[in-house]
Amino acid sequence: MGATPGRAELRPHTPATGAHARGLLDRRYGPLIPHALLVFIGFVTLWLADAPATTLYVTGAAVAVIFPWIILLEIRRAPLGLSPISFYFGWNTIALGLAAIHHGNKLADGIPIRFSVQTIYPDELAAGYVMYLLGTFGLHAGLQFMRPLPRPGEGSPPVGTGFLALWSLGVFMRFIGPIIGAGGFGAFSGLVQWGSLAALTGFVAHQGANYRRASFWILFTLGTAVEFVVNLRAGSKAFLMFSFLPAGLLFARQRPLRRWFPVLGIALSVFYLGVVAPVVSAARQSAEVAGENQSDRIVRTYTQGGYEDGDGIEEQATAFFERSFEPIPASFLYGEVERHGYRWGDTFDYLAYAFVPRLFWPDKPTVSRGGWFYYYIGAARSEAEATTSVAQTAAGELYWNFGFPGVLAGMGALGALFGFLWRLTTAFPEQDPIRLVLYIALVFNMIDMAEAGTTLVNVVFRALVLVPPIFLLDRTARKRAEAPSEARALS
Repeated sequence: MGATPGRAELRPHTPATGAHARGLLDRRYGPLIPHALLVFIGFVTLWLADAPATTLYVTGAAVAVIFPWIILLEIRRAPLGLSPISFYFGWNTIALGLAAIHHGNKLADGIPIRFSVQTIYPDELAAGYVMYLLGTFGLHAGLQFMRPLPRPGEGSPPVGTGFLALWSLGVFMRFIGPIIGAGGFGAFSGLVQWGSLAALTGFVAHQGANYRRASFWILFTLGTAVEFVVNLRAGSKAFLMFSFLPAGLLFARQRPLRRWFPVLGIALSVFYLGVVAPVVSAARQSAEVAGENQSDRIVRTYTQGGYEDGDGIEEQATAFFERSFEPIPASFLYGEVERHGYRWGDTFDYLAYAFVPRLFWPDKPTVSRGGWFYYYIGAARSEAEATTSVAQTAAGELYWNFGFPGVLAGMGALGALFGFLWRLTTAFPEQDPIRLVLYIALVFNMIDMAEAGTTLVNVVFRALVLVPPIFLLDRTARKRAEAPSEARALS
């Protein structure tokens, strides 16, 4: 994926931030105002509503309005359009908006809310939902505090080189890496796996204005197809759909293509609900064949057509709402606090050894708490026998230990750490391949916070991996820029 700058539309708009912002909501902390209003609505309905379903109905409907509003504010200020904030709120428009309304319907109909082997009581679900929303506000505030913002009139730096190498390394890491055990490189492999998607995003950013050329569509289609194929190995529905993120970015950035953006969105939704979700679900339940990997099983399931006998689009949409509603673990932990009190940091004991590299401690206990939590909720007889990993969610773990103040402060701290990584990428990450891969990894990290502690460890290790090379590259670039001026001074 080359990234040679042509007549590309690098900055489709002038960011409205800083001293020359057009209004209160355009300033750095402006988007926090509607978000704070949303949290206020949640707590008021939780306090005043007689039925817990009302909290989910009213607040979920407010999310479906306010979160897209925040996305539009973010698009106006982020040169690339796609940012950790816009992606996070785009995902949660469904997960905390439409999915909340769906669960409100379940409560109104008297349908039990299940969490593995546990049952969530209605009042716990409503309280856990509002608690989770409070966490989104803390995360948002921390991000806005630390994020980079382009100054009015600031131009983007020159485009760096190495996008094709980044694409090749990303494909290698995900396609061949598991075979040779490249995953043992830890945080490095976790970042580089996004290399091909980052390079394809850079291609759209720099060459998107050439969308009328056949050569552009050939390269773009080929890149998207390769991304989809390598994501088959993960066996993840979400990863497969992430393959089309550059397509969404292309249609959103290029003004003549924007009228087709809703069509693209509908087409991808139908593709997910009608093909991706049922095929991957059926593949996971199919019998294993010797020598077959995850992608082989998915392809076999699709070609045999067995998935067509499963759930239809409506059932798949319902299943998606069930999976994406992350406040359910937080609601269970709200109930645990009501029954047994706060843990006061007890569940963060794994942080005592989490930062020791496995290179120096090969037998280091696992940092992920998913298996332990699966055992804790009673779904396994011991952590060693746990066959499924269940997330507590970052907000849930913080509440379990420190209550509502802990959720607000802890998620704010995590947001500030994410914002620090974001600041490393600068306001124009699409101009440099190393910064762009960090940026894309950060975007997807926003919806992958299984626990507060493991999220902290992830952020710290990524900073340790990327801060030194970014510092060295910047230092080299400064020396190259200073060399001609020094030569002219000597002459």
